[in-house]
Amino acid sequence: MIGPIGGDSFAENILACLPDVGAYGVPLGPAFPQPASRPVAATLDLARRASDRLGLAYQRRLVAAAEGAGVSVVVSVDLNLLPATVRELRRRGVRVCLWFPDAVVNLERQRMLLGDYDALFFKDPLLVRRLADVLELPAHYLPEACNPVRHRPPATVPDLPYVVFVGHVYSARARLIGQLLDRGVDVRIYGPAMSRWLRDPRLVRHHAGRYVAGEEKAAVFRGACAVVNALHPAEMQSVNCRLFEATGCGGTVLCERRDSLPGLFDEDREILAFSTFDELLDRIKGCVDDRAAARAVGDAASRRSHAEHTYQHRLTALLEAVL
Repeated sequence: MIGPIGGDSFAENILACLPDVGAYGVPLGPAFPQPASRPVAATLDLARRASDRLGLAYQRRLVAAAEGAGVSVVVSVDLNLLPATVRELRRRGVRVCLWFPDAVVNLERQRMLLGDYDALFFKDPLLVRRLADVLELPAHYLPEACNPVRHRPPATVPDLPYVVFVGHVYSARARLIGQLLDRGVDVRIYGPAMSRWLRDPRLVRHHAGRYVAGEEKAAVFRGACAVVNALHPAEMQSVNCRLFEATGCGGTVLCERRDSLPGLFDEDREILAFSTFDELLDRIKGCVDDRAAARAVGDAASRRSHAEHTYQHRLTALLEAVL
C-alpha cells in the first residue's frame, strides 16, 4: 500500500479492510516524503516538481521494501509514484495499480497515465471512458467507500440543531456556507484550519476548530440536522468519500447532484439531492421541520452503504481486475 497513513485517510481505511477480502496489507508509506514542518514540506515539493532525482531516490526504498515483503500487488493512492518506479516494480513481477481518490483538477501533470500500470481506478465515469476509449488505458470506474467498522451509526447521539460541513474549506464551499449564513441557517464546520487568505470572520466563528475522525466523526454525521455534501466544482460526474462516510454513519446527507449519484443511492429515500441553492434551502427546511423523517433517510442510507459501498466491496472489484 503506497499512500499517507493516519487521520482516517484513504490508504489507512484500505489497509484496515484488506484482511476481510483475504489479503495481507503492507504499509509502504507515501510516495514522497511528507514532513510535518510546512516550510520543509514546501521546499521538498518545489524540489519534486523541478526534478525526479529526489523522488526516484526515495522510491527505490519503496521498491526494495515491497520486494523484501514479497508483495504480489501494490495499490497506490498517491499520484507522486513515478512512472519509472511503476515499471521497476512490474519488472520485478509485482502488479501495480492506482486508485485515485480526488477530483480531476488534482491530476496535476497526469504522470500516472505514463506509468504502465496494470490497472487505473478513478471515481469519475466520464474520465474513465475518455482514458479507456482514446488512450487505450486499463482504466476502471471505482467510487470511494465507507469502512463498516469506523463509519457506522453510533449507539446514542444527541440531536444537533445545525447542518454540518466536514472537510476542507475551499472557495466554492466558503461561498456556499456564506450564502447559508445569509439566509439564517445554523452551520457548523469541521475540518482542518482554513487558509489565511480564505478566513472570513463569519466562517471562522462557525468553525469547530478541529478535524474529526473515528467515533467523533460518526457522532457529528449522525447527530447533525443534515450533512451538506457540496461537491468540488471539478467533480464532473463523480462524488466524494464524504458521501459514503456520512451515509455509513447514518447521517442525513444533502448531496449535490452528479450523474453517478442515482446509481449509488435512491434519491429522497436514501439521499436528499440538490442542484440549486433554493433546492438546498428547501431540503434543509424539510430536515429541520421533520427530524424523524430526516433520520429515516439516514437509516436507509446507512443500510445501503453497508450493503453495497464498503471498502470490502471496492477492494474485491479492484483485486479481481488486477489479478
